[in-house]
Amino acid sequence: MKFFLYMMLGSLLMLLGIIYLMFTARDTLGYMTANVLELYKLKVQFVAGEFLHPQSLLFFVFSLAFAIKVPMFPVHTWLPDAHVEAPTPGSVVLAGVMLKMGTYGFLRFVIPLFPEAAEHFAWVFLFLGAVGIVYGALVAMVQPDMKKLVAYSSVSHMGYVVLGLFAMNSYGVTGAIYQMLNHGVSTGALFLLVGMIYERTHSREIERYGGLAKVMPIYTILFFIVTLSSIAVPMT
Repeated sequence: MKFFLYMMLGSLLMLLGIIYLMFTARDTLGYMTANVLELYKLKVQFVAGEFLHPQSLLFFVFSLAFAIKVPMFPVHTWLPDAHVEAPTPGSVVLAGVMLKMGTYGFLRFVIPLFPEAAEHFAWVFLFLGAVGIVYGALVAMVQPDMKKLVAYSSVSHMGYVVLGLFAMNSYGVTGAIYQMLNHGVSTGALFLLVGMIYERTHSREIERYGGLAKVMPIYTILFFIVTLSSIAVPMT
């Protein structure tokens, strides 16, 4: 329910923004369209420092929708609950696909459609991304539930992607795209491995997994390698 409400709020606001852009296209280009390549041609009015001008409002409407999907701090609270409730395949799809839709949305829609607003308000997203990195990591450190630990580490990792995108240079964007790929593979694998052990023990409490290496040595080696990948040890 929480997941649904978050997504619906963001997506409905973005839908209103898309409709506004379509009418703007009719006034500017002479025909109504939702073609992204056509919408790139629009020069939506922007005034620096004025929040209530069209481009700034549209920028924040689109950004909210995608920030929820990333999820960025402070609209991340649906993620741990959704992962805990979801079955293993659901968690893998959430981590590998859904979260990337948010950052892809920033890259493909928000920044190219509203370039002046993106540059002007980039500091907001740099700040929130940095807070998300530290906050996600600190909260992950104290989680007793393995799925929640991986979920909060995702909040931290996606903060790096947001930082890269709003650095507004080729190094940042390239790094952000590469990190999207890295995160999708390593975190998806972590959720699969957690799901495997949960099917056998029906518990995700980390403290109950002591001595796992003796019972499941190959599984433990794979888990160790994937964890090293998640924490970005060189050669992974």
